[in-house]
Amino acid sequence: MTAQAIRHSEAEQTTTSEIEAVMHPHIYRIALVCWLCFLAVFWVTFWSSSNALFQVVIGTAYAVIFFGVPWQMSRIFTGRRGDEKSIWQFLSEPFRIRTGTMRGYEALLQVIMVPVLLTLGGSVIGIVIRSARASM
Repeated sequence: MTAQAIRHSEAEQTTTSEIEAVMHPHIYRIALVCWLCFLAVFWVTFWSSSNALFQVVIGTAYAVIFFGVPWQMSRIFTGRRGDEKSIWQFLSEPFRIRTGTMRGYEALLQVIMVPVLLTLGGSVIGIVIRSARASM
């Protein structure tokens, strides 16, 4: 390696070490709200059917475990949580991932895209089911 390549590599390491690598805690809260909205769609859609509601209750119990265990484990985490910045600063600044960097809002989109689209699709399906039951 030439001296210029070594200097460039060192400069790249110092700039990447200053880039945020810890996800802002509000990102997880936003994702949780999206999943809760998806679960609420199921509750509203299948409230009148006891057989289907039984499955929704099982799904809700699974969701409590799925989100509750990591939440309990995060409470014992002693490291840095990324609370120093506001959510708006996190969204506008670069965020380091394993394969490079991206903006914070791109990280947010990757985290919430699936639950938001499932909620929208589930809402449409729920409206169709409710309107089909109402027309009978």
